[in-house]
Amino acid sequence: MLFSSPIFLFWFLPMVLFCYYVAAKPYRNWILLFFSLLFYGWGEGKMLTLMLVSVLINYFSGMGIADAKTLQLKKRILFIGIAANLLLLIYFKYANFFISNYNFAAAQLDFNPIIWDKIILPLGISFYTFHGMSYMIDVFRGHSQAQRNPLKLALYISFFPQLIAGPIIRYKDVEHQIDDRTIDLELFASGVKRFIIGLAKKVLIANMVGRVPDFIFKMPVSELNAYWSWLGVFAVGIQLYFDFSGYSDMAIGLGRMFGFKFLENFNYPFISQSMREFWTRWHISLSNWFRDYVYLPLGGNKKGKLQTILNLWIVFLLVGIWHGANWSFVIFGIYHGLLLTLERFGLSKILNWIPRPMRSIYVFIAYALGDILYSIDDIHHLAAYFHSLFIFNTPDPYSRIHLYLTKEWYFVFFTGILLSIPTAEFIFNKIKNETKKQWIETGVVLILFVLASSELANSSYNPFIYFRF
Repeated sequence: MLFSSPIFLFWFLPMVLFCYYVAAKPYRNWILLFFSLLFYGWGEGKMLTLMLVSVLINYFSGMGIADAKTLQLKKRILFIGIAANLLLLIYFKYANFFISNYNFAAAQLDFNPIIWDKIILPLGISFYTFHGMSYMIDVFRGHSQAQRNPLKLALYISFFPQLIAGPIIRYKDVEHQIDDRTIDLELFASGVKRFIIGLAKKVLIANMVGRVPDFIFKMPVSELNAYWSWLGVFAVGIQLYFDFSGYSDMAIGLGRMFGFKFLENFNYPFISQSMREFWTRWHISLSNWFRDYVYLPLGGNKKGKLQTILNLWIVFLLVGIWHGANWSFVIFGIYHGLLLTLERFGLSKILNWIPRPMRSIYVFIAYALGDILYSIDDIHHLAAYFHSLFIFNTPDPYSRIHLYLTKEWYFVFFTGILLSIPTAEFIFNKIKNETKKQWIETGVVLILFVLASSELANSSYNPFIYFRF
């Protein structure tokens, strides 16, 4: 059930809000838990059991860590809990990848292949697994108290705004909000506004722009040239940003409607001056998770430059693998690890010599080239696509892509570029009268909701890229 689907907008969400605010305060968490399980079970069915198993693993592990009498026993329980989480993740997300690669190698060596039925990837498993592991680690470190009510821990892990595609919420950030949160009209209104802005990002920009790269990435390699291929690169960069940041905005807005305050997940990443800065602005919750639970425990940048580089490569290889079980995602991790290595070994000094706008253009191009790896799974087609970036022949005037490249598409594409930097924020900050500003903001939000709802009613194209992760 997508946040941007009519069934969510006009049935599920109103039903949750009605039941939540009608219920007495002691029952509101259980209302949210019930609807969160319904939300996940709606699309996943029997995979709901897997998520509940994950909840139980983390609950008993957290309790064991809190009650253990010795540090050694705490470490053993933590190790077992993390191993159990990772085994579930590896089996359901990576078993197909490992077996298919083994069968490929076996065919070359004339070995017998493994015969198996492909395993279905449960939605959101990467996110709720990371939620559970961060909870156990924070309990072990003493940053959080173990949750002794299994239903409250189940709410933390399964809460529907962040269940399927994040952001990755730390238990310590919502620990007290689960037990006691205050909801007022201002917070609720800000949640509605934030949700509508995210919906507009998704429906009016990401969906519209995404039709072109979707077509280009499926074109025969023989029909590609530099113009189409680079257009696909830039378009998918805009699509992915508005798709994922829009979903994060909707999740943050939904959280506020129920009194939860989630941390930001995006902060205008395309104004970054380096890829190092980019990863502090893009998917912030994921970057912080790997920083705190992988990079810093490995030693961070405290053990010399070579060890720092190795730590970065380990982190970004894991980031790539986290995104998907495919060689293209392994390459994604290596690619970003290489960029950060180059910046540490001198590229950052070169960047400091060029104008700031040029640095941001470098960041966007580097980011967008990496986004191709989200869109093309086949390694051979991926290599051919990169080759086509340097084929400078005349575009075919009769190509079917012209059916998508309308004036409306170019308008939305360039609007997306303008809104991916703080353009709207700059304009609104020019309005000094706060009352006037609020009325204008309210009017804009209402118009966006009408336009997004109209687009949803008239279009069946409504993908969401991060559902695969």
